[in-house]
Amino acid sequence: MKIGKKLAVRDYTKFFIYFLIFIGVSAWTLYTPLMGDDLQFVTKSIREIVYSGYNEYFSWIGRFWGQSIARFLILTNGVVSALLNGGCFTLLILLINSLSKNSENATSPLKCVILSVLTIGFIPTFGETVLWRSGSGNYLWMTTICLLFLYYLKKVKFENGKFLLNIFLFILGCFLALLSGWSNENTGLGIIILSAFIIFVHPGKRLSYLKTLIWFVSIIGYIFLIEAPGNKVRLGAEANVPMVKRAILNFVESNKEFWTYDVTVILTILFFCVFSIVLTNWNIKSVTSNLEIIVYFLTGILVIYMLAAAPDGSSIHRAYFGGVIFMIISIGKCIPDNMSTVMVNNLVVSVIMIALFLGICRFSSGLVDSICTDHAYRQRYALIENLIKREGRNKVISIPKLSYSPRTEYSLHWEIKDNYNDYPNTVYKPYFKIKGITLKK
Repeated sequence: MKIGKKLAVRDYTKFFIYFLIFIGVSAWTLYTPLMGDDLQFVTKSIREIVYSGYNEYFSWIGRFWGQSIARFLILTNGVVSALLNGGCFTLLILLINSLSKNSENATSPLKCVILSVLTIGFIPTFGETVLWRSGSGNYLWMTTICLLFLYYLKKVKFENGKFLLNIFLFILGCFLALLSGWSNENTGLGIIILSAFIIFVHPGKRLSYLKTLIWFVSIIGYIFLIEAPGNKVRLGAEANVPMVKRAILNFVESNKEFWTYDVTVILTILFFCVFSIVLTNWNIKSVTSNLEIIVYFLTGILVIYMLAAAPDGSSIHRAYFGGVIFMIISIGKCIPDNMSTVMVNNLVVSVIMIALFLGICRFSSGLVDSICTDHAYRQRYALIENLIKREGRNKVISIPKLSYSPRTEYSLHWEIKDNYNDYPNTVYKPYFKIKGITLKK
């Protein structure tokens, strides 16, 4: 009875943690106004979403699924979009905790809190990857689908005699594999590597031929992504430069960017601290488990360094999203599921407490900064509406600078320019149906 009560308390505590995350991110998303690309992605129907995604695939970018999800969030903007986004973020946290487990036993609520704080505190450009609808569709949602695919590969078993169930599971696996490979250019390759490890590196277990076929589907999805005709348009002159050559030429800059970005520096140090403690003090991992920790971490690094081959280089930190998530999972796998076995180790406690302190500091300051920025943008949009009523839509509207200057990555901010033909001035025009907008001098 006592064991049952302890398990019940654990489950209720973790449910409460996930519920708080769901409510918090949903409310945060609801308060964050549409901004940047969101303003030009406004569509009126599902048909328009599909057509826009199809058109973009051939004219600008291969991320059909991420762009389509982003447009759907904008279409349902309001309570529905906020709840969907909050639910997706909560699922991401849940999957990170599940993939970080070292056994089939339930994890402690404390480990759940640690991984939740690490995720919320160290997600790259939280505002652009979680709150910004255009970014959320491409990063939060697609990475969550990728983790769902990895969870599927670890948990699903095809059993003899269950023909219809196996068909359903196979179709589901192919769908998740296609979307995961087709997620984005760097995370998609990372998923192919991690899924290959899960399928093929399992000593003592029989290789699943159906999962092998599903793995090939993820490769097909990745090919659809990188071979999209629109990518050549987006790359411009760089389209004629081989990807490997681009990566080599930009490697030095990528290396510099990685080691000066506080998120990747802190997580790398944290990983080496906890992993070295695991190897020297506990020795509770099997060779395969230790290898899995290393594979997740190195895949995260690879996903980030692959940005050297991207047209924008490695300075766009929102593209670090998938790589950082893989790094956090590897750190989570270094932390025992039952934290009571660890608390006697002062070194482990110190490392975890420092990480939590840094994560909470980043998050708390970011939350305040984001709310202040969102309020300033809401004031700006209200001012534009008032000017439209007073001056009409056939004039170029002139407005002052934003009343608050954002300071953290948790905020969304694209200040308008003096020239109404520059970005982001151009996205205000179709959204507010005005001739143009400029910055008041």
